[in-house]
Amino acid sequence: MPNNHHAANDLADQSTDIPQVGLAIITGSANWGLAFPEDVEVDGVRTLRRDMSFETPFGPSDNWKLLEFDASITVEGKTKRALCMYSHGNPRDHIDHSCHRRAFWVLMKAGVRQVLACSTVGAVNKAIQPGDMVINADIIELSQTPFSLLPGRQSFDCSGKQIVCPRSAAFLAETARRHWPAECRVHGIEQQLVAAHCYGPRLTTPAEALAYRSMGADVLNHSIAPEATLSREIGACFVPLAFVTAGFNDYMDRDRQKLLQEDVLPSLSMTASRVALETAARLPANPACSCQGLKSRQPAERSIRF
Repeated sequence: MPNNHHAANDLADQSTDIPQVGLAIITGSANWGLAFPEDVEVDGVRTLRRDMSFETPFGPSDNWKLLEFDASITVEGKTKRALCMYSHGNPRDHIDHSCHRRAFWVLMKAGVRQVLACSTVGAVNKAIQPGDMVINADIIELSQTPFSLLPGRQSFDCSGKQIVCPRSAAFLAETARRHWPAECRVHGIEQQLVAAHCYGPRLTTPAEALAYRSMGADVLNHSIAPEATLSREIGACFVPLAFVTAGFNDYMDRDRQKLLQEDVLPSLSMTASRVALETAARLPANPACSCQGLKSRQPAERSIRF
């Protein structure tokens, strides 16, 4: 087993030169408690650089890693690299929802074409249980991500159709079903489940959970909307890897102070991290996908005549 651990001082890099890569992995609550990918035992994955910081027009974006996937584990048989974003791009010392715009500006400049985002979710569909993995097909976002990267209000249209890449979702589901515990389920994109976005850090109230369920949501997620929307804006395929840490009854039980089921995260974070890395290795470096066609340039006269 290769040793993936490195001294932080050896890998620290505050350079503003953004590596050119086609793939990004966004870590989140699904990976909490782990050094990702260093603590995950996947042969052929190593950290080239860590603690990278990039300047953006909106301020600095910190806590990046540059990963390498050995040719022996990639689908093309060629070495490839990926940028890894810590905890949805948030700074380590506070919550900052505008971090998504800074992080995706970095991904845009890197030339990223595929984004795999890891998180945990709460289920408001009674058929979905804690420990299940969910690859949702659609999202509900009432705020319409306020932190856009589009260059001008009238320059582009970004379709909300196929917000999750079906090709990437198929790779993810196939990989997950080989590793996920037998007593839990993997809900693939073919089930057409819907994730409602609700910004944290406050967890959802019982009334909010019922409201989202009445609108057609199956699960609740604190980060998926800006990641899915900004992936569309930079022309990248997007796929979410999420597992359930709270069920419907957990939201509704007002006598129970805690919402999350505490044993789920520590039991599944390593498995989810392994699935993320193996899926990333298997994703084709140059995807031929219809997702890129869902961002379309508008006629120039729409913006130059007023």
